[in-house]
Amino acid sequence: MALGYNAVGLRALFSFSSKKLLLNRRWVIVALMAGLVAVVMLYVAGEGNGTIVEGSTLINVLILSFLLPIMSLIYGASMIRNEIDDRSITQVITSPMDRRVSYLGYYLSLTAVLVVMLVIIETVGWASYFFSTEVNQEALNLLLSYALVLAIGSFVYSSLFLALGVFFKQPIYLGLLYAFVWEGFVGSLPGAIGQYTISYYLKVIGANLIPYGNISDFSGDPIIAAAVLMGLTIFLLAIGAFGFRDKEIP
Repeated sequence: MALGYNAVGLRALFSFSSKKLLLNRRWVIVALMAGLVAVVMLYVAGEGNGTIVEGSTLINVLILSFLLPIMSLIYGASMIRNEIDDRSITQVITSPMDRRVSYLGYYLSLTAVLVVMLVIIETVGWASYFFSTEVNQEALNLLLSYALVLAIGSFVYSSLFLALGVFFKQPIYLGLLYAFVWEGFVGSLPGAIGQYTISYYLKVIGANLIPYGNISDFSGDPIIAAAVLMGLTIFLLAIGAFGFRDKEIP
């Protein structure tokens, strides 16, 4: 009985939260980001060499390295926190559904929406670049490979920033510190310290799928990288779910 109720509740929460995210005014941010990426990539295509190497580097720098963590932060850190602050989360926490299942519903809807948004932005940027140069099988493989890496990254970053929204009242500031200082600055430093960032392991996986651009400079075992990211995601999900279960919400 409880299992059946949790399954129905999970499906309902996933549907409701996904629609709420998709219909949020933050779509304006997505549209602006897609437009900015398109303009930059179109400009480089016209002024640069128009090679697949340049195209891959642009997608890596603009979308994988920058927009992926930032959009995950914007949507993830505020998802549960906003509902706690405006008390709309009361309907969820007072239902018979296990809070840990509710947390999973939030996580799955967040990840699904992020993947859709990021792939749309990537596709817009890719089209603006390669439609002005040349669309071939290599360019299509590039699009699909980056989409896969973005999907993997969405699962990992969502588990991190969603958990921040459970434990901290102002998660956006801590998230910005992590995204820009740790992922952005520390991750770019030479040496082994960069291996302690999420982006490093994402790019190790990407380097084994994409032999073009600066992402191909990353070396490592993609199986180990995938295992590290999976383990980190499960750990962060567990921490967030149990934290949400035990959290006192006025």
